[in-house]
This record gives sequence, structure tokens and C-alpha cells, in this order.
Amino acid sequence: MANSNGWGDGAGNNAIGWGEGAVNNSISWGDSHKKSWAGLTDIVGLAYESEYTAVLNRATALGYSLPSESVRTKQNTLLASLKSTGVWAKLDVFYVFAQDGGSAFGTLNWKNPNANQSTLVNSPTFVSNGGLMGNGTSSYIDTNYNPSTQGVNYTLNNASIYFFPHAINAGNFSGAVTTENRMGRGTSFNQRINAGGLTLATAFDYTATINAKSIHRTNSTSIDLYNGSTSENRALNSVNVPNTNLFIMRSTSIYGSHTCAAYAVGAQLTAENTNFINDWNTYKNSL
Repeated sequence: MANSNGWGDGAGNNAIGWGEGAVNNSISWGDSHKKSWAGLTDIVGLAYESEYTAVLNRATALGYSLPSESVRTKQNTLLASLKSTGVWAKLDVFYVFAQDGGSAFGTLNWKNPNANQSTLVNSPTFVSNGGLMGNGTSSYIDTNYNPSTQGVNYTLNNASIYFFPHAINAGNFSGAVTTENRMGRGTSFNQRINAGGLTLATAFDYTATINAKSIHRTNSTSIDLYNGSTSENRALNSVNVPNTNLFIMRSTSIYGSHTCAAYAVGAQLTAENTNFINDWNTYKNSL
């Protein structure tokens, strides 16, 4: 009453700005407002999911450019949706390359930003809000995730791999330097997961349609293969979990020239597949 502070002014003898709490207190509204201006929340008073905050913190610590505020908000919504539908809990690694922060930010593993950061081998091309594009001859993404030694949800008879494309050209979507795991564009007997060198009795076609491509080991004797939400079952015995890193856009000596928007590995997700695809499409179509 003794001063002329207007509504929202700080005391006359300090420099508290509008919306800020004093330095030595924890005023919640002012604190969230201050953080939102710093880019740590997507709107005033609403914090990011803790798992997404960990991704942002890791990127900041490494000096990477962050996605724009609008894309960060969309990514946070994606992560929250995956948690609510049960997908998140079943993943071991999840890489989102489709964003506008740059290729480095996309290399982070959302499930654990301090582990299994992917390596971009021979410089896949970054497409803003599209993903990373291979050249079909030498460039690919090494996930630095070895399912044999690092698999948690991914096991011999319960496993899945997802490739979310932005553009489809030619070559393999996913695989390893050995033959146990392979997903390739076109009709092939060699689509397999945890199957050693065994092949399908009936070939499966991963079509050129821009939709999620996934392969699921559901038990010791069969697998499910998906183009989007459409699946086919094949008899294929499990043999071993490959003791090598999983690659994106490379399997043995065959490389892909696709543009990968996202990639995920974990337990089989046949029951959650539609939710996963819907959550992803909502995010990708908003970019």
C-alpha cells in the first residue's frame, strides 16, 4: 500500500519480473511461467513428460539443436500417448528422426537417452520433419543396440521391430550384419526375426505403401508381418537372438535408400499395433 507497484509487479527493492517467483522460494505458478519462457514446458503450467524431459536434457548437454517448440509439444504428446496405450512399456529403443531439430537430435534413444544412441554411418541425409535418408550403397544407421546382450523386452520368442517410413525407395528397411534378422522392400522369403538362416516357406511382400512396416516374433514357431495394420502369419522357428547391433537401412551387404522417420524395437506388439500406428500417424501428419 506504501508503494505504487502495479498488479504483478515485484517488490520495489528487487527485480522480480512479472510471473516470476522470488529466487529463494518455489512459487509454482510463477515458476512454471518462467520455465515455459525458457522452453522447458510446452505451455504455461504444463510440464513435459519426465521421459521426454530426459531426452531434451540429454540433447542440451550434448550441445544438439532442439526441435522447435511446436514440434517438442507434438513429440511430448506422442510419448504420452504411447505410455497410455501400453506401447512405451514394451519398447527397448525408440528413435524419432522426423523432426526439425537436426540429425543429431534424432540419434537419441527416447527410452534411455543415455544409452544406445545411434550412429549415422556415411552420412544419411537429414530431411527436416521427414527423417534420415539412405543412399542405397553405403549409408545407414547403427542403433548400437545389441538385442542379445542388451535386450530387455526383446527376447527370443517375444520380439518386434518397427520401421516407420517417410519415403520408400529400394533396399532393406532393417537388419543386422548377420542373417538372423531382415526386413526388406519387396517380396522375399528372407523376412525374418530371431530365425538364424531359416527362410519363409511363402514369401512376404513389404509393399511400397507409406505405412509402418513391422515384424513380430510371437512364439517359438511363427511370426507376424505387418504392412500398417494388415498382417500375415508365417511359420518360422526361432533359432537365436542375433549377437550384433541392429541396423536401419542395412542388412548384411544390402543397403536401403528409404527415408526413415522412426524406428522401434521391443517385445511383440500385435495387440498394441493399431494404437502404435495411430499415435505415430497423428504425430507425423501434424508436422
